[in-house]
Parts: sequence; structure tokens; C-alpha cells
Amino acid sequence: MTKFYAFCRCLVGWFFKLFFPTKVFGPKKLEQKKTLLAANHMSLIDPVIVGCNLKPQLYFWGKKELFDKKLIGWFLRKLGVTPINRGEPDIASVKAALTILKNEKIFALFPEGTRNKNDSIDEKMLDLKNGLALLAIKSQAPIRLAIIYKKPKFLRKNYLYIDDEFTLDEFFGKKISADVLADASKFIQSKFDQAASKLSVMVNELKKK
Repeated sequence: MTKFYAFCRCLVGWFFKLFFPTKVFGPKKLEQKKTLLAANHMSLIDPVIVGCNLKPQLYFWGKKELFDKKLIGWFLRKLGVTPINRGEPDIASVKAALTILKNEKIFALFPEGTRNKNDSIDEKMLDLKNGLALLAIKSQAPIRLAIIYKKPKFLRKNYLYIDDEFTLDEFFGKKISADVLADASKFIQSKFDQAASKLSVMVNELKKK
């Protein structure tokens, strides 16, 4: 974890722990190795909720428009955020993510590609973009899902579930094509659905106590 990331995490973390308290189901400290951490996406503060509650440092993609202003761009890059063109192929951002994984770091992303306007995991996620499947197949890195139960709310209890890791090993060695990526993304979606169901059960059981 870089000193800048640690400082910002400490500075921002106390605020979010106080005003957006989050119960984490699963490990808060992940193993320092190449890993793809994939989360559902319902609000602008999802990256902060995930980053403040998990260790070690997480690296992200951020839409290129956020980097248009030099100061904001400098700040995001210092935090380990890589710009990406959404909605079109971006070879440079893919290579940057693969380099991060090659260096045994955790790359986090939101494979829905944009915010889902639904308020909870009880409603359908958006169709996954193929970026996660592409990175997982090329890097052969394990995937770990982070499920946010509901859109984070101010001064309300929030819930985050970290599922067991899995790989796309059945796709390793195959020539990457649109069909292969689509099949891999469908497999990941099924894992998201299973993890969301687990979290829903855990939260309901917790509320009964």
C-alpha cells in the first residue's frame, strides 16, 4: 500500500465508517496476490465503500472524463486509478490492468460498466461488460466478488459481502473471441447471482436477531 493511498484511506475512512457504517461478511484483509475484485455498482461512493473496508490497496479503472481536470487526474492516478474509455475498446487501459495484476496486486472493477439505478441486490443487475472476463482469461487471475447489499445510505447500516474466489480455468487456453467472452461473462453473472442470494439470506438472518 502506497503512503498516499494509506493516508487518503485513513483520512476518508473515519468519515465513511462513522456516517456510512458497513458490516462486512467475509475477509476484510485479502491476500496480496494477483486478484480481480469485481463488485456490483449502485452509487458513486461504491469504490470508496469497498476501498475503505478492504485491505490491501485496491487499483481501479475510472472513466476518462474524470481525468480531464489536471488536479483531479493527478489525485486519481496517485490513488492507483487508471483512465478508461467506456463504451469502446481501450487497449491501453487493459494493458495497464494486466500489468497491475502481473505485479501481484488487486485490481477492482465494476463489470456492469455503469451505475445500476436499482436500490438493492434483490433487483436485477445490468448485463456484465466483457472487460472482467477478458482480464481474467488473459491474466488467469482468480476472481473474487464483492456484493453491496443496497445503495449506501447516510447514517444507515450498510452490508458488503466478500465471496470465495474462483477462476475461469475452463476458458484458459481458448482463443479469445466474442463468443468466448460472452460465455465467460454469463458464468460470472451466475456467480454474482449466487453470491447475492447468500448475502440476502445473511442480512435477513441478522435482522431477525
